[in-house]
Amino acid sequence: MLIQCTKKLADVMKIKLEDYTDERDSFYDWHANLFMFDRRKGIILMNNKTRYCIVLYGLKLNDFKKFDDIFISSIEETFIAEGFPLSKVKQYLKKCGEVKYTKTHDRSILGQINDFHIHISWEIEYHLPSESLNLVELNKWTGQLMTGPAMGYKYPIDLLRKEIENI
Repeated sequence: MLIQCTKKLADVMKIKLEDYTDERDSFYDWHANLFMFDRRKGIILMNNKTRYCIVLYGLKLNDFKKFDDIFISSIEETFIAEGFPLSKVKQYLKKCGEVKYTKTHDRSILGQINDFHIHISWEIEYHLPSESLNLVELNKWTGQLMTGPAMGYKYPIDLLRKEIENI
């Protein structure tokens, strides 16, 4: 799994990003961007192929050190909450492979992350406070936001369902 981080996020995580070189199935790759809300750090992760978002909020320094585990468990938790069978979710995570961090490479995805960030900034307060870093109900809500022209004005949850069925 490639997590393509913005420079702002890489600086907070204190990691060195590799150059993006892999040409592979974009369903197993994610873009990530840092945001601040109410003086707390959050991350919007967007799947490259489906534009489905996972929002993590309230991260602290120690959370960035174990980010791989947090993100993988958030994918599992969110996909199960969306109604996908556990077997399909496990297959997806197995096919993702080892987590690697690279530089971003797709400006259209970054633009959509910024668009979704605007929507999320209006909605996030209804999902707080939360005991969990993974805001599952907010993730489900973002799945109902229409994507832009690059994706043909479709809903991320519909694109995700189609991809999960094909695993």
